[in-house]
Amino acid sequence: MNKPPLRVLHTSDWHIGRTLYGRKRYESFAAFLLWLGETIREERVDVLVVAGDVFDTSAPSNRSQELYYRFLCRIREHCRHVVIVAGNHDSPSFLAAPKELLRALNVHVIGAMSDDPAEETLVLRGRDGEPELIVCAVPYLRDRDIRTSEAGESLEDKEAKLLEGIRRHYAAVCALAASERSRPDLPLLATGHLFAAGGLTQEGDGVRQLYV
Repeated sequence: MNKPPLRVLHTSDWHIGRTLYGRKRYESFAAFLLWLGETIREERVDVLVVAGDVFDTSAPSNRSQELYYRFLCRIREHCRHVVIVAGNHDSPSFLAAPKELLRALNVHVIGAMSDDPAEETLVLRGRDGEPELIVCAVPYLRDRDIRTSEAGESLEDKEAKLLEGIRRHYAAVCALAASERSRPDLPLLATGHLFAAGGLTQEGDGVRQLYV
């Protein structure tokens, strides 16, 4: 008997807590999370992937946290796994602080880059206990994590080392994930929180420069 196809929903950049012209927008965020929860239920989503910027600041308000945790509790009946990686707006330590507790809800949180690729390689299992998806859960890679500064470096040198560090890190995580595949048809999914090549920003739009 063939298994039903695995349903994955990708989202990112919730920016819970962000204001608009000085106005709080908690009602808007609550409405979005309600819609997202209903979509997960109606579409029978198995895995939700949140690729960064859950919150708008590194110190989110109590109201923002309440919206976030209530949502995670609400969807536990409908979604087998949730994978959350930190973005550049998130505090890696804050986001990852409750990860052991959230794991009991099958919520997997990766706050910061690790020197061990295994920390960012998630083997998600179905109800039968068999692997159904491998996720390269790579969070936002910060300059200080992947590049060492040297005296006399030019801006071009720094940029080149940074991009090489990003490539090297993704290659290490993906190589480990590929080695974990117990069968050829086991899907592999990789996350990232970066700029898209050719992307444009406007002054005052709140977007921070990332790396391609």
